[in-house]
Amino acid sequence: MERAGIYARVSVKHYNIKDYTIENQILIARRYITRNGMECAGIYSDKGFSGMDFNRPAWKRLVKDISAHRLNVVVVKDLSRIGRNYILAGEYIEKVFPEYGIRLVAVSEGCNNNGFAAGLKNIINEWYAKESGRKVSIVKQYQKKKGGYTGGMAPYGYCIKTENGLRILKEDASMEVLKKIKELKSQGYTSTETAEWLNRQKINRPSVYNVTREIHCTGGDYLKWDAGSVRRLWK
Repeated sequence: MERAGIYARVSVKHYNIKDYTIENQILIARRYITRNGMECAGIYSDKGFSGMDFNRPAWKRLVKDISAHRLNVVVVKDLSRIGRNYILAGEYIEKVFPEYGIRLVAVSEGCNNNGFAAGLKNIINEWYAKESGRKVSIVKQYQKKKGGYTGGMAPYGYCIKTENGLRILKEDASMEVLKKIKELKSQGYTSTETAEWLNRQKINRPSVYNVTREIHCTGGDYLKWDAGSVRRLWK
C-alpha cells in the first residue's frame, strides 16, 4: 500500500477563502487517498506562509520524511500549494521528488508528476505572485498617501477596518488585555510575573488570537506566554 503525505498551505490573505482553507485542502486530499486505496502517513500544513517562501516548518518536515523514505506519494490540492517560485518548486517537482521515488498528485488539477505540465503551471503561479505583489504595492502607496494603515496584520489590541476605501486601525477586544499588561507593568510586575498571570487566565497569545479571534483559550492546546512575548508588548 502506498504511503501518502498530505501537504497544505495557506497564506495570510487566503485565511478566510473557503477553497484555500487548510481544512478544505486536507479534506480534498484525504478523499483522493481513500478513493485510491492509499494510507495517509502524515499531514503537513503551513498557515500564514507565502508561496514564495520555502523556509516553512511543515514543508521542511515533509522534505525530511521524504528523504527518510517514509512516503511514496505527496498529495496537494493544487501545485500552487507547494510554492509560487518556479525555480525552487521545479527543483522539488522535477528533481528531488523523482530522486526519492515520490509521486506527486495535484488533485484539483488532475495531474501527477509531469515535467511540462508542472513547469508550465509553476510559471503561471510565479507570474501570478509577482503580478499580485505589484498590485499590492500600488494599493499600499495609495493607502499611505491618504493616511491609511499599510501594515499586514494589525498590532495586538487593534483590528483593521475599511472606511471610505482606507484601512484604518480600530481598537478591538484584545485592547483590554493590552491595557492590563501595561497596568501590571506600572504596578511593578516583571515580564515573567505578567506572563504567569496571563497563563493563569488562559489568555491566548497574540499569534493565536490573530488566527482564532478568541481572547481565552477554549480548546485543549494552550500556547503559554513567556517573558519575551510580554516584553514585545511593552514597546
